[in-house]
Amino acid sequence: MTPGAIVEEYYRRIDSNDLDWVVSLFSEDATYVRADSRLQGKAEIDRFFRTQRRIRGKHVIDSIVAVRDQVFCKGEFIGRGETGDRRQVRFFDVWHFHSSGKVRLRETYLALGHEYVKS
Repeated sequence: MTPGAIVEEYYRRIDSNDLDWVVSLFSEDATYVRADSRLQGKAEIDRFFRTQRRIRGKHVIDSIVAVRDQVFCKGEFIGRGETGDRRQVRFFDVWHFHSSGKVRLRETYLALGHEYVKS
């Protein structure tokens, strides 16, 4: 499977809560930078997906572009938080792959709205 196809499949699998498949994508030394947090190593990434990530919903993908060992994805998450509150946010993900095909670095940028950058 190409890196672009892996990333496309990731969003389908995370939306169906297939965490074993999701975690299997990451190398042992992977880093996941998610907005203002940093997860280091596969064990910490696994713990995040299984115990800390409480949102459920659907990723609507606008585009996925693969360039060598990097994949860029732009889209929107629409769903619910742990207490049932509505969650909707635009995102941009950058995926970096090892030559082995495993993810070595994932960076997630979340759009918080124009109020966040007002002076």
